[in-house]
Amino acid sequence: MTGRRLFFLTCSLSCCLACARPQGALVPADDELVVALESAPTSLDPRVATDQSSARVFAVLLNGLASKDERGNPIPDLARWEVHDGGRRYRFHLKPGVRFHDGRPLRPADVVWTFRTILDGSVATSKRGAFPQLERVAAAGPAAVDFHLSEPFGAFPLELTTSMGVVPAGTTPEAMNRRPIGTGPFRVVERSPERIVLARFDGHHAGPPRLDRIVFKVVPDATVRALELLKGSVQLVVNDLPPDLVPRFRADRRYRVIEGPGATYSYLGLNLTDPLLRDLRVRRALALAIDREQLVEALWRGLGRVTETMIPHAHWAHHAGLPPTPYDPAAARRLLDAAGLRDPDGDGPRPRFALTYKTSTNEPYVLQAQAIQAMLARVGVDLRVRTYEFATFYEDVRKGNFQVFAMLRLGVLDPHVYRLVLHSASLPPAGQNRGRYLNARFDRLIDQGARLTAPAARRPYYLEAQEILARDLPYISLYIRTNVAVMPAELEGYRSYLNGELLSLREVHWSRRVAD
Repeated sequence: MTGRRLFFLTCSLSCCLACARPQGALVPADDELVVALESAPTSLDPRVATDQSSARVFAVLLNGLASKDERGNPIPDLARWEVHDGGRRYRFHLKPGVRFHDGRPLRPADVVWTFRTILDGSVATSKRGAFPQLERVAAAGPAAVDFHLSEPFGAFPLELTTSMGVVPAGTTPEAMNRRPIGTGPFRVVERSPERIVLARFDGHHAGPPRLDRIVFKVVPDATVRALELLKGSVQLVVNDLPPDLVPRFRADRRYRVIEGPGATYSYLGLNLTDPLLRDLRVRRALALAIDREQLVEALWRGLGRVTETMIPHAHWAHHAGLPPTPYDPAAARRLLDAAGLRDPDGDGPRPRFALTYKTSTNEPYVLQAQAIQAMLARVGVDLRVRTYEFATFYEDVRKGNFQVFAMLRLGVLDPHVYRLVLHSASLPPAGQNRGRYLNARFDRLIDQGARLTAPAARRPYYLEAQEILARDLPYISLYIRTNVAVMPAELEGYRSYLNGELLSLREVHWSRRVAD
C-alpha cells in the first residue's frame, strides 16, 4: 500500500468534518468541564478496575500513597516514604489533615484495609499480580504504614499511585462502586451508564480544585466525539480522536491541541515456537521490510515516534543508543535467501511463504495491517490479515493461537514490565510471555534490576536488556504514540502526563477570554 493510498483511505472522516462548524458556546456558563470517555468505567473501586476509563475517573476521585510527575516518576501524594531493610520494607508516613469525602480522617487502618483485602483474596482482583513481592501491610503508629516485601522491588512506589488509590476501611467493592468515597479533589454526586458527575471537594488536603464540576460523558464513537467537541457539548478529549481528525482542530484557533510524549507502545508480537519465526533471520527480515516512518506519517499523521524499544523516549530507562532498524527491503530479501526461503519466481506472484497476521476490527489497525501486508509482499512474504472483534482477537493472543499479532502496550512507566511480558517465568498462564521468548541472560538482568531501588542503579541492567531484545526481536517495535489532548482555547492549566492520565484536572480552569 502506497502512502498516497493510505492518505485517501484515512481521509474520509476528516472530509466528513470539513464542512462542520462549531455550534454554540464552547465555554460553559458555569465552571464545569465535560470530558469524553470511550467507554463507561467498569468499576469505581481501584482494587478491582483495570480499564482506562476507570483510571481517568480515579485521577480526580482518589489519591494514592504516591502520585506521578509528568515523566511517570513516582512522587509523594498521601504519604512520603522511606526504604528500609535493604529494600524489603517501605514505610509510608501519612500526610496530616487528609479527609475522605464523607469527612472521616485518613488513618493507617484505611491503607492497611485497602491492600490487605487484595493480599488475602477477600477482593477478587487481578491486581494481586502487581504486588508479587508484597507479604504483609501493617500500621506503624498513628500516622505510618509498613509494607513488608519478600525481596527488594524498585518499581514498588509506582504501583501505589492513583490507580491504586486508598479506600475507607471496611469498604467492599460493591459499596465503593455504588457510592464511591475517596480523598480526591472531586466527589461523585451522580452516576448513570452514560455519565458520571463529580463536584468540587472543598476539603481536599491540597486545597480545592478550580472547577466546580467535572462530567465524564461516555461517547463510544470517535467521529461523534469530534462532533461533540465542535458543538461544545464535550470540552476535552484525550487520546481518543482518530489521528486524521487532529489537524482539523489544530487549524482552528478556537481550540487548543496539546501534544506530549506518550507511553503507549505499538508492536508486532511473534510466536517464537513457529517453524518460520523461530529463525532470527526471518524475524530480522520482517523488521527490515516494514517502513515504520511511513506508518507514522501517513496513517497516524505524525502522532507517534518510531522506536526500537517499548520504554518511552522520555523515560529514565530508555536506551537512546540502540541502532535503528532501517527500512531496507533489499537486505530483507538477502536474509530470507540466506534462511533458505528463496523467492520461487522472482518478481512473480508466488510468495516465499505465508504468515497469518491477527488484529482487531478497529479501522486504523485494519489499515495498518493492510499497509504492512503490502510492504511484506515486496519481499515475497504473503501476509494473510485476519481481523476479529477485540474480545475474540485478545482471546487468541492470550492462548498463543497466532503467528503474528498487532497490539498496543499501554502505560509503560517502569522497565519491570519486561518481567511480565518477556521473562521466562512469565510463560502463560503465569504471565504474558505469549510468544514464548527464552533468554537466560535477559532474565537475570530483569531480576537484578528489580531488586534495586534507585533508578541510576537499575538503569544499566535495563539498558543491556534492551540491547538483547533489539538483537533477538521477540517483538517488532513499531512506534510509541504521541499523547494528544484537544480542548477549547479558553481551557487553561492542562498538562500532558506520559501515560495520558488526567491528573492535571485538579488545576485546570476557564480563562473566559474571547477570541478576536
